[in-house]
Amino acid sequence: MGALALLSMGACGPTTTANLNCQSTTPAISLPEELEETSGVTVSLSQPDVFWTHNDDGSVLTAIDPDGEIISRIRIRPSLTDWEDIATSSCARGKSCLYLADTGDNLERRSAGEISIRRLEEPDLASPGFRATLNQQIPELDGDVFPVRLPDGPRDIEALLVLPGEDIYVTTKGRNGPVAVYRYPPPLRPDTVTLELVQELSSGARVIPRQVTGGSVSPEGDILALRTYESLQFYEFIANKLVPIKDGHIDLRPLLEAQGEGLAIGPGGLLVLTSEAVGETPPQMNLMHCNLDAS
Repeated sequence: MGALALLSMGACGPTTTANLNCQSTTPAISLPEELEETSGVTVSLSQPDVFWTHNDDGSVLTAIDPDGEIISRIRIRPSLTDWEDIATSSCARGKSCLYLADTGDNLERRSAGEISIRRLEEPDLASPGFRATLNQQIPELDGDVFPVRLPDGPRDIEALLVLPGEDIYVTTKGRNGPVAVYRYPPPLRPDTVTLELVQELSSGARVIPRQVTGGSVSPEGDILALRTYESLQFYEFIANKLVPIKDGHIDLRPLLEAQGEGLAIGPGGLLVLTSEAVGETPPQMNLMHCNLDAS
């Protein structure tokens, strides 16, 4: 993705909306340097105070706590090329699964089948071997691989949305064309599947600060959100389309993120946002609370 200059210079005002009343709950939390390219984040459905995150370069899944401390590191097989987002959702047999988007494509030239959705059962960090420290051998897990292609050629995709029932959507960044939402026609399967275009959220390409860098779905599946480098928009899902929530736009510039990338909606209106390191600014995490019931 390359370094992005600070977009928040001169930003002011509260990070809030009239109805949702989104407020930061802590100052920005510095993340370990091992997460300097933190690209996606999600909240565990089965383990309190566990957030899953990852760099876009590499194949290591990292569990952190609300203070940003590393709990566990797990290597995913087969390796990922450009891992841009992660989501948590219920899956078969009442389990919780992690879904990984190996869909990054800065040059927009990855061929059909080179991008994929991955799935693995959420690791139980109480199990022996998963509480690895940085000095220990990293345990490895195999994930299911579901190759995909886009119907209109390669696009850079950085946002993954997984609704209950394994209903999966991805959103393009808007680098060289409109921000577009695509759906994976269920069920998940190992052959290369062509995604279905659902809608376009912009009339054309977006300038860098407004390009989409992450997405998330609430645990109940009723609220969705997409973020850019400078803002966040909440949506409802109506008739298979993302419909913006009134007053559901949040200005993220007051957070002073260096390069905002990850977004997770957790229980009780929790929002988790992560930002890559840029220059002397370390990777960071911001925790917020929104009154999502007001939507």
